[in-house]
Amino acid sequence: MATLTNSTADDKKGRMALGLIFLTVFIDLIGFGLIIPVLPTYALQLHADDTTAGLLIASYSLAQFLVMPFWGRLSDKVGRRPILLVSLFASFLGYLMWGFAGSLPLLFISRLIAGAGNANIAVAQAYVSDVTTEENRTKGMALIGIAFGLGFVLGPAIGGFCVKFGLSLNTIGFIAAGLSLIDLILTALILPEPAKRSQAGTERFGLGFGFYLKSITDKKLRDSLAIFFLSTFAFANMEATIVFLTRDYFKFGPAENSYLFVYIGFLIVLVQGGLVRRMTKKNIEKRMVMAGTLLLAIGLLLTPAFHSVVGLCVAMAVLALGSGINTPANQSILSKLAPVSQVGGVMGVGQSLSTLGRILGPAIGGYTFQHMGVAAPYCVGAVAMMVAFLLSFKLPTPDTAQAPKPAETAVH
Repeated sequence: MATLTNSTADDKKGRMALGLIFLTVFIDLIGFGLIIPVLPTYALQLHADDTTAGLLIASYSLAQFLVMPFWGRLSDKVGRRPILLVSLFASFLGYLMWGFAGSLPLLFISRLIAGAGNANIAVAQAYVSDVTTEENRTKGMALIGIAFGLGFVLGPAIGGFCVKFGLSLNTIGFIAAGLSLIDLILTALILPEPAKRSQAGTERFGLGFGFYLKSITDKKLRDSLAIFFLSTFAFANMEATIVFLTRDYFKFGPAENSYLFVYIGFLIVLVQGGLVRRMTKKNIEKRMVMAGTLLLAIGLLLTPAFHSVVGLCVAMAVLALGSGINTPANQSILSKLAPVSQVGGVMGVGQSLSTLGRILGPAIGGYTFQHMGVAAPYCVGAVAMMVAFLLSFKLPTPDTAQAPKPAETAVH
């Protein structure tokens, strides 16, 4: 009976720990998108053009891209819990600075600090590897993937609703700081250090530039990795500029943009939770990537073509369907194509390329929107997705490749 009781208590602690990791990753991605629907208002107040607004979004992901490998490797040496605490404190300081920011330079600095703190996704993934068994590790990684996706699309929605209810732009920064502070306190009070610490952080981000170069030039991996980058680039391009398009076409404010992001997020979750789960059981990931990339290209082309809200919703539905199908299918393919002993490293390369896409997407999107017209960012994104669509024909069939054990498959 005592053994059964101890086992139940351990299971409860394990679920609580994974719940905190979910919260950490969710807040990380909320921080990326929280500012998006309020950017037109912020830019007007701080005298910033659309290009600068795009760079402001990109700066957060730039800091993540640079710091993520450092956090992952350091957590292998000193522990997951200390690094999570330090990184959460850094994100709290960054958002707190946003609350007090009254100029563009301070706002950029605050975004860089928050992004560096929220580069702890690598540590979160390593923690999941430490506390899960081989049988349920995939489920744990999938939990991070869900938190990642939800935060990516709900962050902009939350920011817009804050403005709708009369909260100032600086107050939104304080709210984000409050979320990070709550996560920091809960982590300090509840989250234990794993009993055994693997080298998951180093496996994903410590294999050096040579491994990155080898992965992106590997004939089996390069097309899937390229699709990783192109898909994130195109989606981030759209996400960063859609608020400017709706401003110019429909005079949308933060509240209306929030409803739009909720709509997109709901459709993506619906697709991934229902359709994709059934389709992946049939091992047709390659065809799913082909369909998803094509739908993304079509959705991006349709977005600036419609001058009605109904038309925009149709375009967003096509885009959300494409993203919802393409992303998990390509993740599955990449994990199956990677050599068994290098799955973690290859998935780390994929995540790094996705982060690079979240840097270049908003930066190029903001520039092309301002200097080349409303349709330009979506045409650039559509071209990127057509390239991805053509690459999808070259993807090896996963069941002919050396597939890893399910425990080594990570969802990013």
